[in-house]
Amino acid sequence: MRIGSDESRRDFLGRSVLGAAGIVAAAADVVRAAENAEAPAAAKNSPNPEMLPNRGQPLKIFCCDFNWSLDPKTPWPAHHSAPKDWACVNPREYFDWHRDFGVNCMFCQAFPHNGHAYYPTKLGPVAPGPGSQLLPELFRLSRKAAMPFCSYFSVAFDDHIVNTQLSWRVPQTSFLAPEGPWTDLLCARLKEFLRLYPVEWINFDPFTYGKLGASDFHVRPASFVKKPFREVLGREMPDVAALITPQESLRYMREVLARQFHRMQEAIHEVSPGTKTFYNPPFFQPNEPLWSDHPLLNETDMLNAESSDDVVPWLLRIRKPRQRVMTTIIGRQGGICDPNTWKRWYAAGCDFFGYAWAIPPDFRPHPRYAKQLEITRAAYREMP
Repeated sequence: MRIGSDESRRDFLGRSVLGAAGIVAAAADVVRAAENAEAPAAAKNSPNPEMLPNRGQPLKIFCCDFNWSLDPKTPWPAHHSAPKDWACVNPREYFDWHRDFGVNCMFCQAFPHNGHAYYPTKLGPVAPGPGSQLLPELFRLSRKAAMPFCSYFSVAFDDHIVNTQLSWRVPQTSFLAPEGPWTDLLCARLKEFLRLYPVEWINFDPFTYGKLGASDFHVRPASFVKKPFREVLGREMPDVAALITPQESLRYMREVLARQFHRMQEAIHEVSPGTKTFYNPPFFQPNEPLWSDHPLLNETDMLNAESSDDVVPWLLRIRKPRQRVMTTIIGRQGGICDPNTWKRWYAAGCDFFGYAWAIPPDFRPHPRYAKQLEITRAAYREMP
């Protein structure tokens, strides 16, 4: 598994040829089931549930997304929420709405994109008023209902840090650099949070370098780049970005993101060994150069992507036997997330995620989502 876990990250290389063949065959069966599924009953004709990524028991998560807010006058596009926007959400109403929707795992951000926590952290600003008690109360309610909990940490975005620690940014971007002090603070926050709330799952988003879809990003010189640049590439960092080749940029990013990933995993398992993780890199296409055979791809507990016809089947093919595969069937617009595809992914043993945006202070999704919500709600209620 990950560093500190029972399974070494490299021990899968020592599996027997027969075992590997069985895994490959099972993976092929799962992918075929996904391609041919028409209804939940199709899962009965798919591989043994124990061979499915979710063991026949899908996670069903939905969140009214506190990362973003819609303006009542011009609702689209959304913008990063202000700290006050969701601070007065009633935890009981939020919990009951989501449970009635059909989720079997409660979700709430710990640190959203705006950088103000929904729990009483000592390592950053908190949402105003009752906002700092939102997650603690939802966690209490989930424990009372015997429901697992998934939280969330924004990784490359933190509006508060970005605007107060300019030297922590990847140069000429609004993305936080994984090489700098930011990762120290992020890991300290993870330890603090998990001592208070040992949740079952944490979602990290976005996990990237300099931009979304970063495979072609060109690394730029900075003080925090000098040391890792020399360690990774064996030469001194040049003074201008033009002297860094695309191949060097890719190699550098893969390594520094692997280091950040391992530090985060170590922080989590030092405090809460049972907490599992999934990351939104995000994957935009199969086998992207930045993520191909990357430690994140090989070692995280769950792989996830929007419900696209190319990326999810790829994840189902390349997942390790212990890894789950989650797909987001409602959220991103333009047909990228499509709740109508749920039967296909259910038959393949996927887990499910969904999100929607709203107009503060009412967390309930904007009416624009009505049709998609109806399909997703019915799907969640039909699944086990």
